[in-house]
Amino acid sequence: MADKDPHVLDGHAAGFVSRLFAFAMDIVVVAGVVAIGGWIAVLVDNIIGQLGFTTRVSLGTIYVFCIPFIIGLYFVMFWSLTGRTIGKWMMGLRVVALNGHPPTIWHSTVRAFGYAVSAIVFWLGFFWVIIDDNRKAWHDHMARTWVVYDYSRRHSGEAYQRFLEDNTST
Repeated sequence: MADKDPHVLDGHAAGFVSRLFAFAMDIVVVAGVVAIGGWIAVLVDNIIGQLGFTTRVSLGTIYVFCIPFIIGLYFVMFWSLTGRTIGKWMMGLRVVALNGHPPTIWHSTVRAFGYAVSAIVFWLGFFWVIIDDNRKAWHDHMARTWVVYDYSRRHSGEAYQRFLEDNTST
């Protein structure tokens, strides 16, 4: 009964809803990282002030200008190293280059800039997944990447083996 196998989508292009939930999870993670970084910057600024040192520009101000780079680094680092961010990992998705491997740093950087392009016109570039035959957003087209379902992490374990035994016997 191959049609009951939960891995039939393995390697197929991911849909809009799966990608949306993964992106939402990534936003939560990134917001937490940015908030913690901001708290540390303000704390260090206060310590420097209490030690009697004066600076022309506060560390908090510098940090605010670094936030876009921190966000970009999160996505580029995870895509390049593992092919997935924390949100994509939680949703069982993976970003791959056209050759099926994790994207290079170049592909990931183009993809991160493509996120901005996809968002700039009322998020139309993200919604493009709904109408694109290959389920690719604008940033996927720009970076020559795909977002695919990846259930390989579930291919082992007692529950999966039980499923196979229950559904492969005729």
